[in-house]
Amino acid sequence: MDWLEDKLTLVTRTAAILGVLFLLMVAGLSALDIIVREVSGRPIRGAGDIAKLLTIIIIASSFPAGLLERKQVEVRLLGGLLGPKMNRAMDVLGTLLTGAMFLLIAYYVSIYAGKVSRSQEYSMVLNIPVGPWWWAASVCFWVCVPVQLFVILSELVGRKRTEPGS
Repeated sequence: MDWLEDKLTLVTRTAAILGVLFLLMVAGLSALDIIVREVSGRPIRGAGDIAKLLTIIIIASSFPAGLLERKQVEVRLLGGLLGPKMNRAMDVLGTLLTGAMFLLIAYYVSIYAGKVSRSQEYSMVLNIPVGPWWWAASVCFWVCVPVQLFVILSELVGRKRTEPGS
């Protein structure tokens, strides 16, 4: 399982790094847009279009790594009262429900990507096709499904996350 987790970590962290780079690009573009507005009195043409399209990927690309590294919020209200076995069962149930949720998200983002592509939606100013950006987000969410299956299996066998290569 270590080998598989290392490969999943490589894929998910690469996606997350891409998302962070896009976030830095949006931040830089926003700062540059402010400077250009102050100097010229006019915004950078299409800056909003670019920021909106990149934001789709910024958000979607962070989920696979977050799931694999188990960075989501856990609420343990009943764990102390119900004992370790029931607490473990609740952890497994939580991972199953998280997996089901991401399966639904991936499905509905794919439907939306298809709808946007069929309607040939374009960005407002730069006239960039929007569909491919939503398909990229859809891929990110579909990557979440096998990642969460790995997390579910890890939880079922009682395996905790290790750092890659250890």
